[in-house]
Amino acid sequence: MRCEHIEELLSPYLEDELNQEEKRAVKEHLETCKNCSLLFSYIRETKESLTDFPEVEVSKNLLDWLYSIPGKKKRFKLSFDFLFHPSLQPVLAAVTILLMVVSFYSLSPERNRINKSVSRQIHLGYSKVEKLYARAETFVDTLGEHKDNILVSIKNIKFLGGNED
Repeated sequence: MRCEHIEELLSPYLEDELNQEEKRAVKEHLETCKNCSLLFSYIRETKESLTDFPEVEVSKNLLDWLYSIPGKKKRFKLSFDFLFHPSLQPVLAAVTILLMVVSFYSLSPERNRINKSVSRQIHLGYSKVEKLYARAETFVDTLGEHKDNILVSIKNIKFLGGNED
């Protein structure tokens, strides 16, 4: 038998809960396998050390409460209790604000003017990016043949406190 299967049977073997065939198989395996026999000795020592602990009396209220727990799992019931979890509150606040902005926008009589203003701002941003990109290209062009040397030099810079190889 494999060790994984024997490890599952060690506790029932110690408690004398196995049938004769399983007992024999576990006993034979323990005689040949050093790891499993060591594990079994640890389990036996643990059981022996726990026998010295006094048995605790459980209160009747606790027993009644434990016996009142239903045996079957409850069926899934749709509940919105998770919405009141404190970690979700900032997300809910942001969603509320977003819904308010969208509703004000969609119900606004000046929606066309808002659209034009947003469109104008987007185009101004695009034109600024295009200008920056064009300036960067001209800067790279002015570097010419020195561009590769500068890139190599930048890569070879050792920062203060860096490890030297």
